[in-house]
Amino acid sequence: MDGNPLGQATEYPSHYDPGLLYGIPRWASRSLLDIDKKLELHGFDLWRAYELSWLNEAGKPEAAMGEFYFDARSENLVESKSLKLYLNSLNNEVFARTENFAERIASDLKEVTSSEVKVVIRQLAESSAAQIRVPPGKCIDNLAIRVTELQPDAELLRTTGAVTEQCALYSNLFRSNCPVTGQPDWATVMVQYSGPRIEESSLLAYLCSFRQHAGYHEECAERIYRDLMFKCAPESLTVGMNFNRRGGLDINPFRSNRPISPERRNYRFVRQ
Repeated sequence: MDGNPLGQATEYPSHYDPGLLYGIPRWASRSLLDIDKKLELHGFDLWRAYELSWLNEAGKPEAAMGEFYFDARSENLVESKSLKLYLNSLNNEVFARTENFAERIASDLKEVTSSEVKVVIRQLAESSAAQIRVPPGKCIDNLAIRVTELQPDAELLRTTGAVTEQCALYSNLFRSNCPVTGQPDWATVMVQYSGPRIEESSLLAYLCSFRQHAGYHEECAERIYRDLMFKCAPESLTVGMNFNRRGGLDINPFRSNRPISPERRNYRFVRQ
């Protein structure tokens, strides 16, 4: 991936530079996962930026949090370090209104992803910017399992033979690794589904099998979604991953076989 700043020594910019943004085609990982056009796939990626700053017309710094909503059907995703460098390039730029700042970011992200991107700027005094929630559903982390696989193994997944109208499970034990730097990525994984009941211990063992997997956040979410669809055949399925913050950003991909609303899933958890 020529031009990818991840893993490279870089200087932080002092002036606005949209050319810092680096797009990664989504089709590449989907081709490797063999899911392109084989699975119905809806969803979005919610990125939160905790280190947003710019200047007002008097030259006084402003600070806020940002939420960026990327459509899962966009041509490209954005490499995280490039986004961090880009946002830093805005630190010394003057914007008369917060709306102008949001519009600039949305326009530049649209250019690199080839898709509309919703940008929400939240003032730090807003309660919605600080609210921490508990993941919905049942935590499966206390189940007794033996972990022997450290690479994703869909064969670990099993169903019980029963059927459920609606079930929500989550785990905080997920870990994968950045495919470029090797740094660990931690996440809370949520699985909401209906249909054949998934054996909960098998789901936890499967999620723990990612511990040495090298994959981007979005690829991990789509791999889990694919494996659950193929191995467990749910009627409805939504997979959400809230990754821990790194470098002032957290990334939260959601994938479903039905349209889902970003506005109902913009919560964050205690580790974020």
